[in-house]
Amino acid sequence: MVKSLLEDSALVKEYGYIYISSLSRKLNVVQISAMGQYGTMVSSSNDLSVLKTYAQTGRWAPELSERLKAFFPGSGGTYLDIGANIGMTTIPIAQHNDRVKCYAFEPEPVNYRNLLRNIAENCPSCNIETYQLALHEREGVLPFEIADGNLGDHRLHVETNLPAKQNEANREIIEVRCVRLDDLPIQLTGPVFAKIDTQGAEPYVFAGGRKTLAKADAILVEWSPYHMARLGGDPNVVLRFLEDHFSHGQIEETDANAGKQGESGPMKAITTRLQSTITKWRDNPFNYVDIVATKMPPVAQ
Repeated sequence: MVKSLLEDSALVKEYGYIYISSLSRKLNVVQISAMGQYGTMVSSSNDLSVLKTYAQTGRWAPELSERLKAFFPGSGGTYLDIGANIGMTTIPIAQHNDRVKCYAFEPEPVNYRNLLRNIAENCPSCNIETYQLALHEREGVLPFEIADGNLGDHRLHVETNLPAKQNEANREIIEVRCVRLDDLPIQLTGPVFAKIDTQGAEPYVFAGGRKTLAKADAILVEWSPYHMARLGGDPNVVLRFLEDHFSHGQIEETDANAGKQGESGPMKAITTRLQSTITKWRDNPFNYVDIVATKMPPVAQ
């Protein structure tokens, strides 16, 4: 069986990583690594999302990486990676421009350890500062649920009667420390780009980081009504903040396809368009997009 798999390149591409991941767990192997454009990256052996994509393609969110490279001039700036996972968007920009100061936030302990390893292996310039924290509207310790397979789907946990469409009821629960972004001693040097992907905690991130995030020149934030509803947050907090501080918006695909452009226009038009999805998308975890907010309209290519 193994021999036939290895001799068929199509089968290797489709099933090889899954086979290695499954075999690793059977053998109590807790980490695997893959080589690609950003160097050798390590993750948990049950990572069937981020590291799998990196192993198969050599990249993760390439359009977003190119956006960040174009955004920051040679003089540098500040990148806030809120929901950094194992570093697949922080490390590329830190490698490309060592004058960009990167702040990477990742609350989950295993992802955080792998984030540190990947930075140590691939970023000699030491321009990344990490925080093992969840950003919220208040400081404290909160429950946090662990997803299996998609290690980018770990998230804060709130008891809810909403239907669990992603097996949330059976997830392991740990505790993580939460703080307000505005309470952290972060030094912002412009231009500032913030990426916020926190699996439904986005309203709380904005509520606790209004002063800091208002200084951003651009923000990319995931918009998932299902995940926000499960955490009991108000999606309108996100929309109001974007309307108040940004003039232009764009709706894009997410995750590995982040950066593929969709509808764009004045921020008010974008938030009005998304307002209707708060209810329509609430029961479907697969209905989600990224919002890119800027203070100036994008320059025509």
